[in-house]
Amino acid sequence: MQSALSLGATLYMPATRHDLWQVVKGEKYPELRSLVVCLEDAVAEHDLDYAKQNLKTLLLRLKNEDRRQPYPMLFVRPRHLNMAKELAQWSDISLIDGMVLPKFGLENLLYWQQAIPSCLQVMPTLESAETFDMATIRELRQALQTDFRPVLTLRIGGNDLLNCLALRRPYDLTIYQTLLGQLISNLCGQFLPYGFALSAPVFEHFSQMKLFQEELYLDIQYGLSGKTIIHPAQIPFVHQAYQVNEIELKQAQQVLDQDAQAVFSLQGSMMEPATHRRWAERILERAKFFGLKYSPQTSRIMGLEISHNEHSVMNLP
Repeated sequence: MQSALSLGATLYMPATRHDLWQVVKGEKYPELRSLVVCLEDAVAEHDLDYAKQNLKTLLLRLKNEDRRQPYPMLFVRPRHLNMAKELAQWSDISLIDGMVLPKFGLENLLYWQQAIPSCLQVMPTLESAETFDMATIRELRQALQTDFRPVLTLRIGGNDLLNCLALRRPYDLTIYQTLLGQLISNLCGQFLPYGFALSAPVFEHFSQMKLFQEELYLDIQYGLSGKTIIHPAQIPFVHQAYQVNEIELKQAQQVLDQDAQAVFSLQGSMMEPATHRRWAERILERAKFFGLKYSPQTSRIMGLEISHNEHSVMNLP
């Protein structure tokens, strides 16, 4: 199972878009690492037939034409379980990397397990009312551990969860300042200690870049891996937010050094490998995928080689 951090900013696009191939091929947004072609909320009922035909055309092009290297991972979000079963019968569906599973929960977990081809990765979405019930979420996590295939990441459906409360995200608040802040904290407590990854909710006010950056900082502090986005201008902000600074990198390397003392001081902080090991491993993983904040070029810093040729990161405008 690959790292959820490799997804970076995950762009959602309606299956009706005429430029799907240019994005999937890696030409239109060369810094993009993952995208979801959506057949659910982003497509009106009367456009559904066209959307599915457009997706079929995309798969045919994937089969017959070369894609740019590296190209973004491609996921499809079906409208519901029955549509997922329909898509699973398509001869070329194995050309995508995986599926996003909408309205995922205890009551449909086994049905999703049976519907999705084993060759595809899955990203279940936590977005229904039962997500607020931590007893149910605990049962769901236990079921995922015992009765379900490996999960790339669990996506937090912020807008759907706010809709359960008859609310919408305000223009001037991060998601953590809304009623979902405590919920996200609870989900982190239920899933992160058990090896699951969580992906941060969409930030729909794409003109509010300062607030977006504040939310990205909090996404990282909560331990979330990547973020759902709905506008390409958000891509470089996500990738730069996940870069690490030189101090973090040095601290992480010292913590993971096999000769590290049980407790030591570094740059004004106490370092304790017994309790900081998982944090340090996470820092090195972020550095691997996103690089260092101060350098956009391939760097060799303190023994760690970081290449930006494999995953290019755009500079902020």
